[in-house]
Amino acid sequence: MVVALLLLGCETNQGLTGTPISTPPPGIPTPTPAPTPGPSSPGHLGCQEREININGDCFVAQENNAGLFEQDLDPYVMYSDISLGFLAEPRANGSYPGVVMIHEWWGLNDNIKEMAKILAKEGYVVFAIDLYDGQVAANSTKAGELAGNVRNNPDIAIAKMKTAVEYLRTAKKTTTVGSLGWCFGGGQSLQLSLNEKINATVIYYGSLVDDKQQLMKLNGPVLGIFGGDDTSIPVSSVRSFESALNDLGIPNDIYVYEGVGHAFANPSGSNYAEKQTLDAWEKTVNFLNMNLRQSVQPPLPSNEPDDDNVADDVKTFKLGARNFRFVMDGKENPDLKVKQGDRVRIELMISDGMMHNWRVDEFNAVTETISSGSASVEFIADKKGTFEYYCGVGYHRQYGMKGNLTVE
Repeated sequence: MVVALLLLGCETNQGLTGTPISTPPPGIPTPTPAPTPGPSSPGHLGCQEREININGDCFVAQENNAGLFEQDLDPYVMYSDISLGFLAEPRANGSYPGVVMIHEWWGLNDNIKEMAKILAKEGYVVFAIDLYDGQVAANSTKAGELAGNVRNNPDIAIAKMKTAVEYLRTAKKTTTVGSLGWCFGGGQSLQLSLNEKINATVIYYGSLVDDKQQLMKLNGPVLGIFGGDDTSIPVSSVRSFESALNDLGIPNDIYVYEGVGHAFANPSGSNYAEKQTLDAWEKTVNFLNMNLRQSVQPPLPSNEPDDDNVADDVKTFKLGARNFRFVMDGKENPDLKVKQGDRVRIELMISDGMMHNWRVDEFNAVTETISSGSASVEFIADKKGTFEYYCGVGYHRQYGMKGNLTVE
């Protein structure tokens, strides 16, 4: 089974309906109807200018995305409130991927729970984590306060998200993790990925990091969804993030939808764009299915001979790739030793989901660059000496993905 992380965008609303298995916890406030929009106030991320009242505030609207996806949920999904959040999963017995869903800045409201059910129908066990300890904001002032508390105490939020991941791994027997977030949650999605070994990261117009030392911690591919007219997450920051991922050899698909702004995937805001939302959702589901349902990595190879198709006179080394290091028999960047004139075969197996190759320039030997599966290369060690082998993708060599080949 697989775990993913999903979060709906900044301006996600309450107001969706459904019959939960258990009664929602007490103390959840009823959202105040949105007033007539007033003048613009730049102080509230998640409020479009036509939604802000004369006091510089905005409120949770009642529209939602449920009708857009035309979902009939109850016959297929079961759901209930649990400690630290809300759980939704398919009714049919089976082994399913898991999802940790994190609410946007309004809190864990009915709309987020509805989205958990929508994703569960796709065949996921969804844990919608509550980072606000039961509080739900009815206006942007309260939402900003609650979101600010999370940002000011990142270790607490990360610990809660890790608890959700651990619950899915133990109680639901999931084995791998992914992350997905919108806006406030896009930033949280990335932070979870930087602090927990997960296999895929999805970010909808969330705060980004372009520090390569931090991004090295990512353990799998990234999907990024952004608006070309977004002033909160400008395209320049998106391209800087994309460039850093490319330099590190981290597989990524970054989409910038021209002509739409921040939170375009949420119908409660004036930036809502239905066509782009449907396209982005299709890309998201395909990305999760491709990278999470198939993301269980094979074990690192053993260097014990087991290939009957390899000639006896070929010196074979089986190397894995993990965390910017080559690994063989549990050793990182092992020394490889052969004799002059030996035919050498390098078998590279990817086990961290990133793009890698193996090369040694002096023998003009390089494998195919891959992000999954295996690749190999053979060459004749026709000169003596000690030669550096390395990964030629991005800055992997500079980050320490290299070792020595000694020809005696």
